[in-house]
Amino acid sequence: MPNQIASTKSRKSLTEHEAVLSALEEIARHEGTTAMALMRQAVRETVKKRTENSSQAKRLLPIVMQFSPKPPKRFATAAQLSRFKRNQREFDQVLLDLHLASHNGIETRNSIVPAHSKIRVLELERSHAKSQTI
Repeated sequence: MPNQIASTKSRKSLTEHEAVLSALEEIARHEGTTAMALMRQAVRETVKKRTENSSQAKRLLPIVMQFSPKPPKRFATAAQLSRFKRNQREFDQVLLDLHLASHNGIETRNSIVPAHSKIRVLELERSHAKSQTI
């Protein structure tokens, strides 16, 4: 019969989970936060640590990108556009926090115009053109 408390045993008892969660609750109470906030922080740190390995980051990026906000075909109201933009900014921040994307990568992904495109002024406003000639 295998040793019931062997370190290789992967199944943990309910008592062990309760003890850890109780300790977490006490830490949260002492720090003036919630256990869920501490768990979110720990989970993000775990993912961030793993994404230091570029092959892991490449493997995780497509999984995370499935949760990217999807714009509707047409925005019906300004509030709907505002909500989408807020969700997009929050998602972009998650990508940055988890080291899954760079600032340049996010800018390229969100930009309508490719970065290598030259900007051309097609027509100046007449009032601006007049002020330049005076």
